[in-house]
Amino acid sequence: MEIVLTLMANKSPGAPQIIQLLDWQDNEDHYIMIMDRPMPCMDLKNFVKLHGESLDEGMARKVMRQVIEAADVCIKRGVFHQDIKMKNLLVNQDTMEVKLIDFGCGVQVKKFGYEVFSECCHMISSCLQSDPQQRINLEKMHLHDWFKVME
Repeated sequence: MEIVLTLMANKSPGAPQIIQLLDWQDNEDHYIMIMDRPMPCMDLKNFVKLHGESLDEGMARKVMRQVIEAADVCIKRGVFHQDIKMKNLLVNQDTMEVKLIDFGCGVQVKKFGYEVFSECCHMISSCLQSDPQQRINLEKMHLHDWFKVME
């Protein structure tokens, strides 16, 4: 399934935030994937460690924007990664370009999932309002439509 999901995420036009699958081979008991390897790069966990266990706000914003773009591209192409974490993000140390890797835990998005996902996104964005007066409170959170979708 990892090969299928990686190919789906790499549909044309290419997305710079998604690792490219260059070739693959299916053997009897395993498969081989030949991936793009940007140089010089390391996973985000080691990158943060190298920078004193934290990133300044500008650098964090640049990384986060690319992670969100990668997740958005995946969803639009029918892929739910399910394992976006620091170890699954490669950072090119020279360009700060981020690439999402390892689609092994992913699944194909079902059409129904969009409704559930959109309600969830609305609730999350309501929680993340920078103005406390605009932010959803706990009482309203309990009544949010997202909790009603599956009832």
